[in-house]
Amino acid sequence: MTLGSSQFAANNVVSLATFPTRSQLETVEQIRRFELLRLAFFVLKLRKLEQAHQSRENTSKEYAWHCSLLRHTIFQQVITLTGLDARSQAIQLINTCRK
Repeated sequence: MTLGSSQFAANNVVSLATFPTRSQLETVEQIRRFELLRLAFFVLKLRKLEQAHQSRENTSKEYAWHCSLLRHTIFQQVITLTGLDARSQAIQLINTCRK
């Protein structure tokens, strides 16, 4: 998984072996990693939406609504990750994905 920053990738290597074999996350570290993965998905989805919108150069209520929804979701993920003591990782991930 390339996120644009070799420093971030080197410090946060995630492999399938780090996820549980059952369907439940058991440790705080597993939950933290899963929530960081969700955050990356939402940030990249927002970036993709914004890039597609820039190429069309039109404004629509649907576009604004989708962006607002994704920003709210990203904010909620940061709140969740703050509770999991991973706020700095969340901010670093957001900055890396926005480049």
